[in-house]
Amino acid sequence: MKIKKIIIGLIVVLAALAGMNYIRLSLQKASTPPEIAKEPSLGNTPVRVYGIVEPLGREVYIGPLQPRRVLEVNVKEGDRIEKNDVLLRLDDELERKSLIIAQSRLDEAIKRLEILKDELTRKDILIKQNIGTAFEVSQLELQAKLQEQQIVTARAEIELQKAQIEKLVLRSPIKGVVYKMDVRVGEQLTPQDYSRIVLGSHEKQVRMFVEAFWRDRIKIDEKVLVKDGTTLNIIGKGTVVSVLPYMGARDFRTEDPLERTDTKYQQVIVTFDSFYDVPIGLLVQCELIKEDLKQ
Repeated sequence: MKIKKIIIGLIVVLAALAGMNYIRLSLQKASTPPEIAKEPSLGNTPVRVYGIVEPLGREVYIGPLQPRRVLEVNVKEGDRIEKNDVLLRLDDELERKSLIIAQSRLDEAIKRLEILKDELTRKDILIKQNIGTAFEVSQLELQAKLQEQQIVTARAEIELQKAQIEKLVLRSPIKGVVYKMDVRVGEQLTPQDYSRIVLGSHEKQVRMFVEAFWRDRIKIDEKVLVKDGTTLNIIGKGTVVSVLPYMGARDFRTEDPLERTDTKYQQVIVTFDSFYDVPIGLLVQCELIKEDLKQ
């Protein structure tokens, strides 16, 4: 029985000693100053930035100068176009009626001038026969000059009406591709609807938005790997061709949990090394290719 009590006593003493030693070590550890953390090295961190796919040289937006109804649409999305190709025609009924009126005024003025010239010819003959008077001839000459001026005015009015009609024909200012044609025959198209018609070069580029702490890492002629910003599937490769001298906010958000809204961005242009069939406006992630992977 005594041996049992002695063993229990020893166990209690050992437990007490172990507890006191644990408390001592814990207090010693808590009082030890923390080690200074090593500063993270951005040089070893992969450069991954977001960008937007756009036509080479950016998009071209087309809109009317005044609200009009759409008469016909001559192209569709995906069509290749040449400079000055007709994209669509707007309602020009009023201008065409005005053109007809201006043309009739011109025809009438020309006929009146022909009549006056015939009258002048007859008067000249009469004067030679001492029948007419010089006053009558001078009056006819003044009327003829006035009629000639009216002809000039009528022709100018015709050109003006033709120009007004031409303004209602929307033409392509570039050679490229129709990326967007959100217009239907019969609907009203206004100057505020310019974003419904988007043209651009067949070649594409990426406008990257580089955070301030990355900007010294990305230089012209650097190679980047372009991935879909949502699926992270590889699209292709590109080359940095321009680093724009401007820092500002970005006009889109991503699903990146580490994204900050207070960061300033510098815009960098990347051109694709080959043609890739990707839509403009696609959010992409661009990763700087390391030297050993550029080969």
